[in-house]
Amino acid sequence: MKKNFLGMLATVAVCGLVAVFAACSSSDSNDEPITDNNAGEFKIVNATRGNADLTVTPNNLFKGDVLKIQFSPKYKKNYTTSYAVSVNGGTKTTLEGNEFTVSEGNATYTFTLIAKYDEGATHLSATKTITVKQEYNVTVPYVLYITEDLKDLIKVNVDFSNEAGKTYPMEDLPSYTFEEHQNVWTYEDGGLTHYTFNEPEAKTYDVHAGPLTAKTVPMLVINLPYYRFNIDTEIILTYKQKADVVETQDYNIGRSFERKKASVLSPTAGASDKDWRYTVPMFTGELKTGKETKKYVDQMVKEKDVIKLHIDADGNVTERK
Repeated sequence: MKKNFLGMLATVAVCGLVAVFAACSSSDSNDEPITDNNAGEFKIVNATRGNADLTVTPNNLFKGDVLKIQFSPKYKKNYTTSYAVSVNGGTKTTLEGNEFTVSEGNATYTFTLIAKYDEGATHLSATKTITVKQEYNVTVPYVLYITEDLKDLIKVNVDFSNEAGKTYPMEDLPSYTFEEHQNVWTYEDGGLTHYTFNEPEAKTYDVHAGPLTAKTVPMLVINLPYYRFNIDTEIILTYKQKADVVETQDYNIGRSFERKKASVLSPTAGASDKDWRYTVPMFTGELKTGKETKKYVDQMVKEKDVIKLHIDADGNVTERK
């Protein structure tokens, strides 16, 4: 009797195991492939600026900054990624790896980010488009005022440094013009010709005795943008003689290389051109004989007109010696 009871228990146990195994097999065979098109999160951080999350502060980037793309998967699976970027809506460029260096100023970057899981019957993916814009900059207007006589005698050359600290020639300037300034008022005083660019204020400028006369004056105007902060800048004007001086002729000779107030677009509130103080824009020409003019030009081609600035990390502009 006891032997029969044990036999029955053994039979029940075997049947139970068979049932459990059958149930498990049935469950596995009925698994549906997993499909999830949002199987993770992307973000782009600015590694140059403390890993700031650009999906939160999309404008906090500058030319030269290194951006890193990060992907956090929802499932612990092996995945592959592919990244591409377009600048200002142009052709997409496939990225090698997960880093990108900001190469343009005042540009919009559109990142197309894709991750895929491919493990057996599991099909997972994640896609996202992230747009960030580089727009912060400091733009400095540089102006060379020069008398018409002197402009006819010399050729101006410009060298300037950019955000990387390299020096570039005039041909690479983003924007420059040699134009005639029409609203110029001159007066003669002590054998000098004084040029000023604001008639109402010039009329109240009481250091002269001569009458105001409306004239024009040539100006080399350079609007130079800097798309990176915490840099030192330098712009250098050099000169070459392009025409002979006639020694029997008198010339009105004078020049002045200046900068106007820099415009500052910065994430830091209150950032500005700290050294700028408004004065009536003016410069002076002097009537010289041909021999005096030749001496002036000979010396001028040996000289440089230089303006050096520092743009700090917030975008404040100060002059440096």
